[in-house]
Amino acid sequence: MGSFGIPLLFLLFVMATFDPATSTNSTTPILLGERNRSVDYLLLHTVHLRIVNKLGHNIPLGLHCKSKNDDLQYHVINYDQSFRFHFRPNFWGTTLFFCYFSWSGGHGTWDIYKDRRDNDRCTFHCDWYATKEGVEGYTEESTWLGRPRKRDILFQWENP
Repeated sequence: MGSFGIPLLFLLFVMATFDPATSTNSTTPILLGERNRSVDYLLLHTVHLRIVNKLGHNIPLGLHCKSKNDDLQYHVINYDQSFRFHFRPNFWGTTLFFCYFSWSGGHGTWDIYKDRRDNDRCTFHCDWYATKEGVEGYTEESTWLGRPRKRDILFQWENP
């Protein structure tokens, strides 16, 4: 390889693995069911994270998510609507996103994606639901692996 070969390969690797988090606010109700799965490769897969307000009618959810490199800003999510963002976990397995949640009945800050915890439990789609009980995390359904979708994490609200 010439003198430019190794730096060029490194640059291509960095470009292929860097994906700043992007977010959207959904204004339509969430429909649960079978998901379309894109073809992702192990090192370059994209995680789609969704947080749904299930607190009740006329109860807004305040939400502010961040990582070391990305501030996704403050959002107000109405009942049965969602906040979504996607990202690529880094090569080293240290990707971390945390969110501050608040509503009239409580608040809290929790790790919403921690690579070491979530890489196997929600490889491509991570769903979280804000309920009156707390913030609930669900595993990713895998019909191929025979793994049903289930709640496996509950972060309980701190008093307002």
